[in-house]
Amino acid sequence: MKTALLVLVHGSPRPVANKDMFRVVEEVKTRGVFDFVQVGFMECNEPTIPEAVDACVAEGAEKVIAVPYFLHTGTHVADDLPTLLEEAHARHPQVTFQMGRYLGVSPRLTQILSARAHAAEG
Repeated sequence: MKTALLVLVHGSPRPVANKDMFRVVEEVKTRGVFDFVQVGFMECNEPTIPEAVDACVAEGAEKVIAVPYFLHTGTHVADDLPTLLEEAHARHPQVTFQMGRYLGVSPRLTQILSARAHAAEG
């Protein structure tokens, strides 16, 4: 089964704001775990999430694993993203859609925050 990773990103009108995210996505691509890796934006940038879903399907994805590149479980994570995936499934009923947890729930972020605070102390 061909699987796509769809990275769900908020987006920013400042192009430099997405630079680090694209670096992370490129690293994931080079690992070759997924047949396809796409980024879809909620706002401000292209492709939109629906466009990115359609691109995954056009490339032959039979399963799309969507992971929110978000730190908090706000309205986008709790409501908007699941709704967009439901709509994607309605457009592509032959494709399996799964949504992973947003990045902010990872205990590693707590470790990173602590390390950054200690580093700032000098």
